[in-house]
Order: sequence, then C-alpha cells, then structure tokens
Amino acid sequence: MFRILLTNDDGIHAPGIKALEAEVAAVGEVWVAAPQDEQSAASRSITVRRPLRSNEIKPRHFAIEGTPADSVMLALAHLLDFQPDLLISGINSGPNLGENIFYSGTVAAAAEGARHGIPSIAMSVAERADIDYSAAAGFAARLAKQVHAAGMPAGVALNVNVPHPSYGGVEMTRQSPKISRNVMLGGHDPRGRPYFWMHEEVPLDIAEPGTDYAAVRDGKVSVTPMRFDYTADDSMGELKDHLARWVQSV
Repeated sequence: MFRILLTNDDGIHAPGIKALEAEVAAVGEVWVAAPQDEQSAASRSITVRRPLRSNEIKPRHFAIEGTPADSVMLALAHLLDFQPDLLISGINSGPNLGENIFYSGTVAAAAEGARHGIPSIAMSVAERADIDYSAAAGFAARLAKQVHAAGMPAGVALNVNVPHPSYGGVEMTRQSPKISRNVMLGGHDPRGRPYFWMHEEVPLDIAEPGTDYAAVRDGKVSVTPMRFDYTADDSMGELKDHLARWVQSV
C-alpha cells in the first residue's frame, strides 16, 4: 500500500490541504498531520518550551498544537506506526520562491520529511486571494503517481510552485537569488504605539532565466529540487588554508 502523509503551514482546516487530499486520495492511503492553527512563515521552528498536543479530529487526521516541523516530527515519532512513502506539504496559499524558502513553514515540513528519508514535496500556488486550487492539486496527484512509480533521490525534496489559475508547461528550476525588496509599512495602533507590517516587492522582470521566479512569471510550474545539507563544499579547500593561518596566529 502506498501511504501519503499530508501537512501544511496554513492549518489543518485550510482549503489548500483539503483540495490536495481530495486529489491524492486516488493515489494512495492518505494520513494528515497538520498544525491546528495557521503557522505561516514558521520556517523550521520547533516547540521546546511547552508540551506538544495532538487531536485526532477524524480517522487518520491529526491537528497538532505546534509548527509544521513539529507536526511532521510528532507524526513520524508517535502518531504513525509506519514510515510514509511520500510526504506532501501544502497546498500553500501564496508562492514560495527565491529566498522565501528559508522562512516558509510549507517548505520546512517537506525538509523535515526529506531529513527522515521520505520523498517529500512542498506545494504552493502563486496566488493569495480567491484561489482555485484545482490545477495545483491535480498536478500534485500526477507528481505523486510518478514518485510512486519511480521514487526520488534520497534526501531530496521538491519545491513546487504552480501559477494561478492555470499553467502552460513545467520547468525544472533553481532557487532564484534574492530579487525582492523588503518593505516595512509603518503606522500607529489605537494607543499611539508604532508598529511595522512586513511586505515585499518583487521586480519579476529581472528574474534570471532558469529560476523559480522566472518560470512562474512565464506561466510555468516551477519544480526546484532541494537538499538541506548547508555545508559549503566548494569553499572547503580555501577555508582550510585560511584555518591553518588562523590557528597559527592564535
């Protein structure tokens, strides 16, 4: 039996994960372990200062009082008595492109799955309002079938971003370098205290060919394979030479 674990960062009741489940249920047996409440931009944070709790809201569906990473870790360590054949995180409302993968709870959950040796996919749709999830959910189901048939390289997760409402082609991409500009919109609350609301501006016209931003801008599904070993292997030789000199000078 092909068993699929679903999670997200928008919360277990979000429409994206419901649309995803409706499609991938035809591919395998679906289990859901997702945050009880929205955890957008939680990245790979975990809960260490309070107990984790889960509530089985219906068979094979667990609401976790924690982050996306918590949800995956608790599912694998306690809630499931098997290792899933595939983990899909999403469908996120809004894209996860470029540097946003560092902050995304959707991507973090897929990273946690990959860390445990599970083929993992982060699914996002490039729209934030009035979303039709059908194109992204259908693509996720077709991708799940391919993973079931052919597998995935060990330790790799796929970051998938689907244009809205439809797409014209699929492109294997690399993560875009930072092109967005962080904007802090300021104001004052009713008590006169200042606050800032984080926003970003993305000049898509400068997105480099072959990157995730460029593919979605051009109406294509972006599929970016990711590893989570942060070792800078290409710098090892140079830094070893520097290290020798640093140690001698101490």
